[in-house]
Amino acid sequence: MPGFHRVSRGGLRGVHEQGCEAVHQQTSLPRQFFTQYVQPFLAKNQKVFVIISDALRYEAAADFAQRLRSANRWTAEVDAVFGVLPSYTQLGMAALLPGKQLAVDATTATVTVDGQSATGTENRAKILSLASGGKGTAIQAEDFLELNTKTDGRALMRDHEVIYIFHNVIDKTGDAPGTEGKTFDAVEQAFEELDLIIKKVANINGSNMLLTADHGFLFQQDDVAADDATTLPAAREWTFRNRRFSFGRGIPAATKVKVFDSAAVGVSGDWSAAFPLSLGRFPLQGSGMRYVHGGISLQEVVVPVVKIHKARTDDTGRVEVELLRVPAKITTGQLSIALFQDRPALDKVLPRTLRVGVFAKDGTSLSEIKTLTFDSKETEARQRETTVLIVLSPAADAFNNRDVDLRLEEMVPGTTQIVTYKTHSLKLQKPFTTDFE
Repeated sequence: MPGFHRVSRGGLRGVHEQGCEAVHQQTSLPRQFFTQYVQPFLAKNQKVFVIISDALRYEAAADFAQRLRSANRWTAEVDAVFGVLPSYTQLGMAALLPGKQLAVDATTATVTVDGQSATGTENRAKILSLASGGKGTAIQAEDFLELNTKTDGRALMRDHEVIYIFHNVIDKTGDAPGTEGKTFDAVEQAFEELDLIIKKVANINGSNMLLTADHGFLFQQDDVAADDATTLPAAREWTFRNRRFSFGRGIPAATKVKVFDSAAVGVSGDWSAAFPLSLGRFPLQGSGMRYVHGGISLQEVVVPVVKIHKARTDDTGRVEVELLRVPAKITTGQLSIALFQDRPALDKVLPRTLRVGVFAKDGTSLSEIKTLTFDSKETEARQRETTVLIVLSPAADAFNNRDVDLRLEEMVPGTTQIVTYKTHSLKLQKPFTTDFE
């Protein structure tokens, strides 16, 4: 089946270097998404959930994966893969299913997999069940989230080896002319819902997940420029029209248009497809202009496959904070110190928030208390050093010429309990009290 081949190690930079012709050549080859990503789990008798978020563009998925990696016990590895041409929902969803041959009806743009309709969740569930001996199924994200975790959710897990979950927020919002301007908001909403889906999978004892998409998209906040309109060539017949691709027969070569026949993109059917180059849009009444997909740009064709795993043990840690340049004595009404964050707060290395102050040995507070959050992502060590100036309070006068503590404290996560993180003893030896300063 066509499409869904891994991009080279150069990632999207490598894709940009290969260009649209390389995308065409890749997508015209047999496609192996199910074989390459799903089948290895089944071969090891491991269950796997495939979450397909409609129009989850590669860059968005990479951002979401970064958020997952920062959370406790999650791993998230992102692959960039070539999708299908044309890059629209019906074909993209069908290409993720098991099977040998895709076919497109050039009049309706509907798709079959090995002769079986791939339109709708029920038909996709049939294809999955047939390919997995009755152990595969599909479900809409809304229905999955409504399942009772302890009963229906775990029954779904028990009775199936591969479960496809279809999620649609970005495309549903962007494809409608009245809401296409809310595309960025839809991406953030998709993150929130995907987080709920992933956590629910974990709650029903699922640990292996693949997050992917059927296609990407192009979006611009401003109105589309007039010169981005691309005229359709005078073909013998146009059977289906879309902003970023159109099906027809007898389509001539034309400027600003790329034409592939069905064989060139590895899909069965007696048709050709025309694609506007660059950011061009074909004329179409009643559809949005700022959010589009279906074409051959990398933003539309390169899609993510995020391999997500829920570990059983805690795999996060917090940055450590060290005291630097602390004087042996406090001889004025203030104390200057330096604090050093030992490593960047990246991925599973979490920030640490501390309270810093001077205390008597009996616990009496002798200074202002400053709260500092150590969350620097700088890789250069010198950039993670913080200088702090602490002003003593009048209470310090009663403890002059005594040993006191510079104390770093933190709150136990999830509680209001304050515990001591680190202390450093030094001498309070002011020549005069604050009354004479």
